[in-house]
Amino acid sequence: ELLPPSSLNLEDWKRFYSNNDTKPDAMNWFWDNFDAEGYSIWRVDYKYNDELAKVFMSSNLIGGFFARLERARKYAFGVLNVYGADNANQIGGYFVIRGQEVPFEVYDAADFESYNFVKVEDIKDEAFRAALGDVFAWEGSQNGNAFADGKVFK
Repeated sequence: ELLPPSSLNLEDWKRFYSNNDTKPDAMNWFWDNFDAEGYSIWRVDYKYNDELAKVFMSSNLIGGFFARLERARKYAFGVLNVYGADNANQIGGYFVIRGQEVPFEVYDAADFESYNFVKVEDIKDEAFRAALGDVFAWEGSQNGNAFADGKVFK
């Protein structure tokens, strides 16, 4: 492990997220324990939303991506959601990643290139925090499209 120690135990976060209501409990725990030196948060969006058809197929696409991220489990937690309806949907969400860069275990995944990973610079921004809470809770909308389905990488 080349990264410096972190006060955030990612496994504790995954367990708390899984066993508690996302809002407000898990999100409060997350922000009380988040270590911005040891972890980074990334906005993740699928690049080819115009090619998506059925919501269930988009959800399966996320599942396939997550399956190929298996080696990254100890370094990452993420939620990707499908927003919209059949023939008009999009994929987006957030990843929490150990360190300040996307690690090899993530960018080596076969379909990594199909997603835009953009580091969130202002994690104190209230609009961002609300959006992160919505994504993690499988709520809200994206670009006017309502939440349809979601998957968690943990």
